[in-house]
Amino acid sequence: MKHPASPLARLFCAAALSLIVSACGGGGGGASPVTPGGGAVEPAPVVNAALEVGNTAVASAVLVGVAANNDGGGTTTGGTGGTVGDATSLTIHYKRLDANYTDWKLHLFGSAQETTWEAGLVAARADSFGGVFTVPLKTPNGSVGYIFHKGDSKDHGGADQSYTLKAGANEIWRIEGDNVTYTANPAGLTAPDIRTVRVHYQRYGADYAAYGLHLWPSNGIDTARLPSGVAIDDWNNAVPFAKMPGYAAGTGEVVFDIPVLNPQADASRKALEFIIHGQAPKQDDKDGRTDNIRIDFGNLKVTGQVGEVWLVQQDPMVYIAQPDLRSSSLSQARAVWLTKQAIQWPRVNTSGTIKLYHSATGQIKARKDEAVTGADGFITLDANTAALPAAVSTRFKWVTPGAVFAVKPADVAQLPDLHKRQLVIVQEDASGKVQNAAATQTAGALDDLYAAAANVSDLGATIAGGNTSFKLWAPTAQKVSVFTYDTALGNAVTVDDMVFSASTGVWSATKTGDLSGKYFRYSVEVFVRGVGVVRNLVTDPYSLSLSTDSKRSYIANLNAANLKPAGWDALALPAKVAATTDMSIYELHVRDFSANDTTVTAANRGKYLAFSEANSNGMKHLKALADAGLTDVHLLPVFDMASVQEGGCNAAQPSPGTPGDDLGQAAFVMGLASSDCFNWGYDPLHYTAPEGSYASDAQDGAKRIVEFRSMVKSLTDAGLRVGMDVVYNHTSASGLSATAVLDRVVPGYYHRLNDNGAIFKDTCCEDTATENLMMGKLMIDSVSTWARDYKISSFRFDIMGFQPRAAMKELKTKVAAAAGRDVQLLGEGWNFGSVANGARFEQAAQGTMPGDGIGTFGDKMRDAVRGGGCCDSGDALVKSQGFINGMFYDPNPSSPARALNDLRYQGDLIKGGLAGSIRDFSLKTHWDATLNLSELGGGGGSVPVGYATQPDEVVNYVENHDNQTLFDVNAMKLPPATSREDRARVQILGAATVAFAQGIAYYHAGVDTLRSKSLDRNSYNSGDWFNRLDWTYADNNYAVGLPNDGDAATRALMKPFLANASIKPTAADIAWTRDAFRDLIKIRASTTLLRLRTAADIKSRLSFHNLGSAQVPTVLVAQINGSQPSAYAGAGFKELVYFLNVDKVPQTLTLDALKSKALVLHPVHTAAGAADKRAVTATYAAGTGTFTIPARTAVVFVVN
Repeated sequence: MKHPASPLARLFCAAALSLIVSACGGGGGGASPVTPGGGAVEPAPVVNAALEVGNTAVASAVLVGVAANNDGGGTTTGGTGGTVGDATSLTIHYKRLDANYTDWKLHLFGSAQETTWEAGLVAARADSFGGVFTVPLKTPNGSVGYIFHKGDSKDHGGADQSYTLKAGANEIWRIEGDNVTYTANPAGLTAPDIRTVRVHYQRYGADYAAYGLHLWPSNGIDTARLPSGVAIDDWNNAVPFAKMPGYAAGTGEVVFDIPVLNPQADASRKALEFIIHGQAPKQDDKDGRTDNIRIDFGNLKVTGQVGEVWLVQQDPMVYIAQPDLRSSSLSQARAVWLTKQAIQWPRVNTSGTIKLYHSATGQIKARKDEAVTGADGFITLDANTAALPAAVSTRFKWVTPGAVFAVKPADVAQLPDLHKRQLVIVQEDASGKVQNAAATQTAGALDDLYAAAANVSDLGATIAGGNTSFKLWAPTAQKVSVFTYDTALGNAVTVDDMVFSASTGVWSATKTGDLSGKYFRYSVEVFVRGVGVVRNLVTDPYSLSLSTDSKRSYIANLNAANLKPAGWDALALPAKVAATTDMSIYELHVRDFSANDTTVTAANRGKYLAFSEANSNGMKHLKALADAGLTDVHLLPVFDMASVQEGGCNAAQPSPGTPGDDLGQAAFVMGLASSDCFNWGYDPLHYTAPEGSYASDAQDGAKRIVEFRSMVKSLTDAGLRVGMDVVYNHTSASGLSATAVLDRVVPGYYHRLNDNGAIFKDTCCEDTATENLMMGKLMIDSVSTWARDYKISSFRFDIMGFQPRAAMKELKTKVAAAAGRDVQLLGEGWNFGSVANGARFEQAAQGTMPGDGIGTFGDKMRDAVRGGGCCDSGDALVKSQGFINGMFYDPNPSSPARALNDLRYQGDLIKGGLAGSIRDFSLKTHWDATLNLSELGGGGGSVPVGYATQPDEVVNYVENHDNQTLFDVNAMKLPPATSREDRARVQILGAATVAFAQGIAYYHAGVDTLRSKSLDRNSYNSGDWFNRLDWTYADNNYAVGLPNDGDAATRALMKPFLANASIKPTAADIAWTRDAFRDLIKIRASTTLLRLRTAADIKSRLSFHNLGSAQVPTVLVAQINGSQPSAYAGAGFKELVYFLNVDKVPQTLTLDALKSKALVLHPVHTAAGAADKRAVTATYAAGTGTFTIPARTAVVFVVN
């Protein structure tokens, strides 16, 4: 239905409140105006103002701005992401008794900018007290951790020191050997005359009876003055506050006294320590603190031998004056809706009156100690007395403690309308003055109010019954309209108001006719916290295709014949994966695949259609891998991304004549980084639309659909299944950014928010919250579309550890149902950031998904094979050698002397990976202990090598798009004099660990051609130049320039390696590696013994030899039985034994357990075209069980 401009729009135009005047109208409407032919001036043509809105280029226009509230107030404490202003600083004064400060430094961590142990922070200056350190802060709140040290000599007994920041300038004084943190210069101070510490303690929920004190005799307490019957030093029986001297229950706090020994009688009595913790059975709840509460007497103001302190629930700060903890900030959402009725307000108690104010235009002002103004009205909240459902308590366990309030039952019916407005929760005193005020986080309420939205199956634009429907979930929007366009660039031809469903929160409109091939976008008028009422012109989150640069959504019926390449409906997927462990994956970037392939038609290079050219070098390479046994190609992100200009990108390249260790190439590439044609694509814009830059014509929404499907068909025809790398853990933008889609539809809902309502960016960018109902639904619906409508066989989830396990399990079930077949899921199960260790939910992470059939990447074997860790820089890139590149047995000049046991330990970790990382697989270690893999490699809180319950839960790899390629790692870690031939052999040894490991095999494209990125660690935006693949096998791209990666010291370290021409392989080296890799794939594909289905199979059939302290440490030996305890389906052999000799020299081993076997070399080794002629020189003497394994060779023996 066409409509006039809304009242807000008229207000917006009249008051000129928009971001740009053109948003009010002007320009062409649905038809061009007619120029008068002369005579009397004809009336100006009537312009449909509402339709004109759809033609503006302004993505977001503020219709009514929020009222200025002069946000602020209170002491910011603890919490994640709080802001206290740029003025927060920390200065530490440090006194050494001998006045010698040479080489004494500060090691910093926590809220400080972290320093390495070696570098440390040196004193900025000195004063009469001692050294003065100006601490650089990472965040303006929380605790700064620090250690004073000189080399490995540490002050204060070596214990970590900490200081909790407060707003403004922080200044402390420390003295050598003195554990007191002074807040004033202690020089000349005398011991205070104090006998009592009076504690004011606030708990927001007033649950004081559930907590108490842990006191002990040596903590500074005067036990003689404790009341009779108070028993101390019993952890299981905390001393109730009410039993302490001077106890009183005040307003919002309790007060009690702790008698202390007067330091005037003994100057060593400098402090009191105690713990507040829960009563049994929750005695280990230390009120959010990790350290003892320490009261330094010298910091107290003492009157009448009494010093007072104020403590607040889960706040590590010891306040020495009564703090004003009140806060009024309408831009920070500090209160959290738990359900449609319950709101938890951190750091606020139940005193006073609690009201929820609302304003349709965002005009509320709520300043401390003033009455609220600008509101349209309010509802009064009650203190919540009902028990919260367990699921709600679990979901919101991360919320900082505070009182919970409830909407009265009589007011519940108003909530759908109220959530379309500015909402401010206010605590008022008896006179109606604001004590605390905050905006609210609404996801819990919206999920409860609109739970039925989970069952809406046709969000987006759909075609049915000859009509076209539009549905958008936008429950907080005040008004939604849909504009349609005949073309990608033409003016809007229709605009229709959409109708709101109070049960689902979905806005819908239906138009007569099949509008396939046309375009649309929405106008969403919605309140945005901190901004006001905004009109967002936004594409559909469920877009199936788009116009160039994602300006407009495309209306597509994916079942229409014109969107299918020939033969699409009949296309059957390769029947290569009977079990998940059959998967051998080749990770590939669409543009990398063909951008440098001159056998591809010029117009198709870097495009989907390159895969349709079966006779290109690239497709011949993939077909050869498929014939060898590769099962899947996994494509780096191919959904719509924000980072590449689809309307014309710059493909210019640096000069090839520049020296290989020069920074000029990187400077050239980075100069074009924002306009070139390359990006990995981990910046999602529309999750369910193919990326337009890979299409032949991004402006035609049909092209990317058809050509994507053509790519899938071509790979399928070549014998390969297709997998996708998907990135549902973050978006590319938020707020009013033109590339923020989700946040401009339902502001504040789709992202994970911190205590103050700011979006976490732990993943790199704006973290999404798939724990929220409709973000989880979007992820599941999107993956279902790719699997069902594009025949995608498997999915790799970027940073999957940021998804709830429950969401991934639901996804697995629903996607399989949508596709009508099993769909394999795997992902990065890293544990970090705001969700780490289950802080928000049970994660889809390493070791947390037993039995779910979802794979996670195993990093323990990877690091042991390569050496070092994923994120090494500087000297560690060279010094930290791995099992295949020289640890102990072939040290490079920079590698420190390493013990034999370091090599052996790496071997143990690799064996764990070869055994599928199965938790209860038993292994004899190099120190002759027999351990389950769950007991190996888990030091420092990390996940052990054995974390899986089944082999389909682990993905084995030694290289992927992240970090340096295996060739580049080896370039730096192998001794510089290592021959080119040996470098190629080391590459194949790395690939062999993956080929022989139980679980899923995962390879990076080019690992089989010695691929180099010229030492670039993070080539996501390094252009075609550093990411080049060469399917002619003439060049591996080593030494094409010094990467713009890391700091200057790291680049200086890299230069001599890039300048060393002997490292760069010849075409013959590349060709040998290519063929040797294919042989590995053939061996893996030849037998299910390298692809065992279950943990029980692995434990009963796989055994390792050459173990314990007497082992030959450079040789890995495994035996897999195909006939015992029964014949194994698909084994092909009665037994299989593999050897990996990483040493520079041949090794001879006599293994009694393998005597008298009918072992022969695997037929791949003895085939006429076998690549590795050295492997066939391996020998076996059955009579003695003696094997001779050539240097740097992987060898497989079998019993036929």
